[in-house]
Amino acid sequence: MWTSRLFWKLVAPSAVLCATTLALAIWIVSRTAAAPLANPWVLAAVALVGVPLVVVLAMTMRISSRAVGSIQAIAQAAEAIANDESPPRFGVSAWDDVGDLARSFKRMSARVEARHADLRSSSQRLTTVLDGMVEGVVALNAQHEILFANPAAGRLLGFVVATARGQPLLEVVRNHTIHEALREFREDDASCRLEVEFGEGDKRVLGINITSLSDEPATRFILVLQDITELRRLESLRQEFVANVSHELKTPLSSIKAYSETLINGAVHDAEHNTTFVQRIEEQADRLNELILDLLSLARIESGQHAFDIDRVALGDVVEACLAEHQAAADSKAIALQTNGAMAELQAQADEEGIRQILDNLIDNALKYTPSGGRITVAGRQENGEVVLEVQDTGIGIAEEHRPRLFERFYRADKARSRELGGTGLGLAIVKHLAHSFHGSVDVASEVGRGSVFTVRLPSAY
Repeated sequence: MWTSRLFWKLVAPSAVLCATTLALAIWIVSRTAAAPLANPWVLAAVALVGVPLVVVLAMTMRISSRAVGSIQAIAQAAEAIANDESPPRFGVSAWDDVGDLARSFKRMSARVEARHADLRSSSQRLTTVLDGMVEGVVALNAQHEILFANPAAGRLLGFVVATARGQPLLEVVRNHTIHEALREFREDDASCRLEVEFGEGDKRVLGINITSLSDEPATRFILVLQDITELRRLESLRQEFVANVSHELKTPLSSIKAYSETLINGAVHDAEHNTTFVQRIEEQADRLNELILDLLSLARIESGQHAFDIDRVALGDVVEACLAEHQAAADSKAIALQTNGAMAELQAQADEEGIRQILDNLIDNALKYTPSGGRITVAGRQENGEVVLEVQDTGIGIAEEHRPRLFERFYRADKARSRELGGTGLGLAIVKHLAHSFHGSVDVASEVGRGSVFTVRLPSAY
């Protein structure tokens, strides 16, 4: 307070006035009386003038100090608010105009502090939400410099968020598709969406939504990024599946239509060939029916709508029944069907009909691709709390480049040979989904010209 210029501006005039008045009174008395300082009346007169002046000066200093103290407190609070800090608390004792001003400012600073607290809380909540988002969010100014980016954006675009702020997007993300979209963004455009491929080899597809904030002076663009790689992969699989189903359905239908038209056009009276045509129609109808049944079965398994009866399954009985069912087909090609291992002792925790379907598909495939005189072996063993079933053949084998896609729907390593041998192209896909439904797995090992081994792992019932 004593160093306050305002304080001395308020007190100095009063002090000067009091000193001048007192000095003038002493001078006048000394001129009008002999030996004035020894005269009690002179001393009384000086006291009567001097004491009130000193009292006035003291009161002036007291009032000024209170006023200056309140004003200094207001100044400190205003400085704190200007620096975006919490204003210090201060008391107000004066009840004059300065005190009213101080009290009003105190109420205002309290409201400002409360609003700042709300803003900080809202900002913290927004930051928490943005940091926890799977989608990336990037804010850019008019010069396409990064103002903000959440961790997901850094992960999707491949940059470090902490060092990217303030940098041009072109320097941080080397993708000209995004920059062209931003450069060509028209003022009347509210938003636009584009898809961009990132990376080399294992590419990712990002869906990027760009929104313009034309009425926002600092932030010009908001980019929201979403990894749609899996979505596009599923879309591609769906399109491929529809194309394959259409083709697979069209083939038997075309044959049925062709043979039917031949019969209608007179071949029905051709005793030498009409029976053959009818047999071909029946074969293609059976193939069409088999395809539809496999599609329905696969759809139920994939959707989880297939009701499995999960229980202990004695694998020896199931394997024996499957081998007996395929024995006639094996005999027709002079293929030996055999089993190895202690099958009678193995029990799996699964659905019996599902295991039968797995073995039927694997044995049927082995019969199709094993030449006459070959051998098919079904083996089983207990291993690390699992039951391992193996179907091994001495067939033509599978090239390495075909193995990763072998369990996809309608995928065929040798399309011409597969169609010649029949089948729907869904058998191995059904095997995979059935094994997964029982919390198991399936894989293949093969060597071209020497045969293949399909291995199914299922939970043991022990």
